[in-house]
Amino acid sequence: MPEEQKLRGWLAKQLKRKSVSDLLWSILNDQEHVEDALNLGTAAKTDLVEAARLLLPYTDKMEGVVQVPNGKKTRGDKKTSLQKELRLDSYEKERAEALGEYLALRASLHPLVKRFREEVLGGRTLTPRQAYELVDSPAASRFSSRWFEECGVPIMEHSSSFYKRDVAVDGDDEERFFEYEYIFVDPPGKIFTAVLPVSVSYEDLDQLELFAAQRYRANHEYFSARFRDHEYMKIPVYPGSVLDNLHQLSQRLVQDSSHSWEEAQAAWFVLTDEVEAPRAITAHYDDHRGGEFIYGVITLTVEPWVPAETVVKFYQQLQMDMLGHKPRAPSRRNVAVFRFVMEQLRASLSDDGAPRRLSWRWLMERWNSSVQARQEWRYTNENQFSRDYQRGGQAVIIQYGRWDMYMPQKLSIP
Repeated sequence: MPEEQKLRGWLAKQLKRKSVSDLLWSILNDQEHVEDALNLGTAAKTDLVEAARLLLPYTDKMEGVVQVPNGKKTRGDKKTSLQKELRLDSYEKERAEALGEYLALRASLHPLVKRFREEVLGGRTLTPRQAYELVDSPAASRFSSRWFEECGVPIMEHSSSFYKRDVAVDGDDEERFFEYEYIFVDPPGKIFTAVLPVSVSYEDLDQLELFAAQRYRANHEYFSARFRDHEYMKIPVYPGSVLDNLHQLSQRLVQDSSHSWEEAQAAWFVLTDEVEAPRAITAHYDDHRGGEFIYGVITLTVEPWVPAETVVKFYQQLQMDMLGHKPRAPSRRNVAVFRFVMEQLRASLSDDGAPRRLSWRWLMERWNSSVQARQEWRYTNENQFSRDYQRGGQAVIIQYGRWDMYMPQKLSIP
C-alpha cells in the first residue's frame, strides 16, 4: 500500500540506507511497529526508528540466511538419493542447538521480552532458583505488575502463600458467582484478596507451562531421556497477573518461532536467558490398561531433515523399552486363525449377549471351508488348530513382556 511504502522510504532515510531490507521490514511488521507508526503518529515513528536501529546488526548478518515469507508456496528441488549410512556423530544435536541460538537471538531483540525483563525482572535475568521462586509465588500468579507497584511489594523480593478460597453467589442471579482467594504477602505481611472475573472458576484459568523443578533427566551423548509425567508443571494464572503476562509472552514467542519452541522453552528463556534448543526429534510412549488388556502407542515428532536411520533408532529403543523384549512377528496364519475365531464367536452371540459354545472340531472345519484358509493353511488336527489360535491371540493381546511397565519415557534430541 502507498502509505506503507512511503513509510518504508522514510525509514531508509532515517537509517541512512538506500533501502530497508525485506527481512528488517518483515520483523518490524511482526512486532507491530509499522502499524503503530502508520496510525499513532510521531512517537510511534520514533519507536520504529529505534527498533530498526536495534535490529540492523542482526538483519545485516541474517540477510540471505533466513527467507522472508512472500505468501507463495515454493517447492524445492526433489532429492533423488537417500542417505544410506547411519549417522553416528552429533549432527542432529548441533543443528537443533544452532536453531536454538537463532531463536534466542530473535527473542532477545523482541520489544515485549525487553519490556517484561525491565518491568518484572528489574532489567536482569534470573538464576534457575530465582525463576522457580517467582513462578511458585501465589501473588505473582494472581496480581498484576501495577498491583505490586501500588502496594509497594517488590516482585522479586517477596514471599507469599495461599490462605483460603471462597465463593459468593449473586443474590439476584444464582448463575452469577464470584470466586476469590486470600493470599498472604510479605512484605508488607498482610492478607490480600484476589478476585476472579464474574462466573469464572479457578479451574477455568489459563495455565502457564514451565519445566518442572525436579524433572528427571538423563543426558546421553547426543540425546536426553526423561519421564514425561515429570517434565512440565502447569500454573493457573489470573488474567493480567505477572505470570499471565509471561504466559501470553511465551505464547507469542512460540508463534513467532513457527512453533519450533514450546511454551516452556520460551518462558524459561525469558526468565533465565538460558537457551533450550527445539527438539529435532521427540519420541515417547503411552500405555492404556483395560482389564487384562494393555494397549500402547509410540508417538514420534520429527523435523523433516532428521535422517530416517535416527528415527528408526529412536523407535527401536522405545519399542524394546515398552515391550520388554525384542519384537518378533507372529505367524500370519496364527493371527488369521485368531481373527477367524473371534468373528465366529461374535456371530454366535445369543439373545442374552453370550456366545454359544463352539467346538474346536466345528471351528476347524468352518475354517477349512472359509476363504481365509489357503490350501497350505488348512488343518487336519483340531489340537494344532487350537494351539495356533492361542499363539495368534497371545501375539495380538499379550504384547508386553511385563505387566508393571515403566513410567512412560520420552527421548529427544537434544
